[in-house]
Amino acid sequence: MRRPIALLVAPALVAAACSSGSGDRSEEENVTAPTPTIETTATTVAPDELSGAELVAEAYVAGYPLMVTIRTMQRLGGLLGVNNLFWQNALSGPDNRFIVAPNRDTLYSIAVLDLRAGPMALTLPEVTDRYYTYQFLDAWTESFAYVGTRSTGGRAGTWVVTPPGWSGTLPEGAERIDSPTPQVFLLGRFLVDDAADVANVDAIRRQASLRPLSEISGEAEAPAPPPLGEPAGTAQAIPADHTFFPELAAALAVNPPTTDHQRALFDRFAAVLPDLDPALLDEGAAAGSARITDLAGAGADRLVDGWSVSTGIGTYGDDLDTRAMVARIGWGANVAEEAVYPVARVDAEQAPLDGRGGAIYRITFPAGELPPVDAFWSLSVYGPDMFFAPHQSGRYTIGDRTPGLVLGDDGSLEIVLSHDDPGDPGANWLPVPDGPFVLMLRLYLPAGPAADGSYHYPPVVAES
Repeated sequence: MRRPIALLVAPALVAAACSSGSGDRSEEENVTAPTPTIETTATTVAPDELSGAELVAEAYVAGYPLMVTIRTMQRLGGLLGVNNLFWQNALSGPDNRFIVAPNRDTLYSIAVLDLRAGPMALTLPEVTDRYYTYQFLDAWTESFAYVGTRSTGGRAGTWVVTPPGWSGTLPEGAERIDSPTPQVFLLGRFLVDDAADVANVDAIRRQASLRPLSEISGEAEAPAPPPLGEPAGTAQAIPADHTFFPELAAALAVNPPTTDHQRALFDRFAAVLPDLDPALLDEGAAAGSARITDLAGAGADRLVDGWSVSTGIGTYGDDLDTRAMVARIGWGANVAEEAVYPVARVDAEQAPLDGRGGAIYRITFPAGELPPVDAFWSLSVYGPDMFFAPHQSGRYTIGDRTPGLVLGDDGSLEIVLSHDDPGDPGANWLPVPDGPFVLMLRLYLPAGPAADGSYHYPPVVAES
């Protein structure tokens, strides 16, 4: 019954696997992402050693991040337009459900770039009064370049994002950023202190622009890129059966794999696909999805007092498991030099975090041991789906800019977490859902022990 699916998918997979996904770089200056502070060691299996459901599962895990990206681009591109710089004008809340784990510390500035229409030029004014960053994500979720406080010192400039294989000339003073894929997600974050500070970011918006390079150079305008199409579903509901693969094939046709290993993997998968028992597509896809779920639940590089701390993220190479895990729970994560995201799903006794039944938790940062950062830190609470869960208080985050935080007599900071207002901690109270929840710390521009991985994150202690 499903043999036509295999015959449909295989040619697209072959074409994608045979494409290099990269082009020659010019001698123009490039802005590239640094190597993460602590790298994750990838464990890869030679594609020719895999067969049957194992090969299908490997292809599923490898292709999953691309699927999340494309569905995200289709959804946002349909709402905001393609090659158009959108600026968020209010802090995120429970209604923001496009990208998992939104934060309330920054205003987002985002764009879906389709470079099949030609290079795009991002022009920014000098921004030195606040932290900001623009992260350039390729279609496979690789953070391949940055512009901002850390990477370019907040200076004014024009940065031109070019598609693979582009060999044109840039205007004087413009800097080149080579994209590994024709489609790119531009994710900007501008720090805001409160609602009153939003107007100051709007002033930056009025001086910024995203334009086709042809508009700057005076060359003939390129035709618009083909439509992105309607998403088959949300980025949080990627199918775990045979229907995954035709959608993946369409994504691969536009954004081929960017490494030799992944090209070989999809080449092998395409070669054997017509001869696979159709039931193996369902079996392998289910196994691949379960593998990602297990990885997401297991945590990351290390677990310290209930906190899982991933530092080898943002750039992945052939670490397919980590790439897929992050796409599931934190798509768009930065490299460790830009930000670290410790996550807690359990308390100090390894019991799942749950706000039901009047549960109260406490997190105590000892005196002088607040998260060490050169930008900012915050603690956010999410529902199990990694989105803000509605709460009547309207509070979802506590951080170094929260007004009214009270230190203990010894200089420590105690944060109290509960669903109902405990009555005494005031600004130190962080409301949680009346059910399971997840905590995420954000350390932007981590410094000292947070940068080298030696910082001790305080445990989440359940009140007895």
